[in-house]
Amino acid sequence: MSDKKRRLLEQAEATARAPEPSRLLEADAKRKKGYRVVAVSLYTPEAEWIDYITQLLQRAGNPKANRSLVVREAIARLQEDLDDKSPDEALNYFIKRQARRVTN
Repeated sequence: MSDKKRRLLEQAEATARAPEPSRLLEADAKRKKGYRVVAVSLYTPEAEWIDYITQLLQRAGNPKANRSLVVREAIARLQEDLDDKSPDEALNYFIKRQARRVTN
C-alpha cells in the first residue's frame, strides 16, 4: 500500500463520525411538530371541485379558506370513517368507494 493511500485511509478513519441514533430520533421528533408540504396528483375535475369549495367558503365569509383547508377537512373526514376499521375493512372501504365512482 502506498504511503499516500495509507495516510488517506488513516485520515478518513480518524475523522469518520460514529453513528448517533439519538440524533436521528431527535430529528424525527422535531419533524413531527408543524407541517409538511406534499404533492398530490388530482384529476382536473377533482382539483376544480376543491377550488370551487374554496371559493364557496370565501364567499360565505371565511377569507382564510384555501385548498389546504379543504383537503385537510377531507382527510379529517376520512380519518373519522376509518378510525375503528381493521386493515381488511379499510381496504374494503376503498374498494367500495372506487366501485361507486366507476358506476356513477
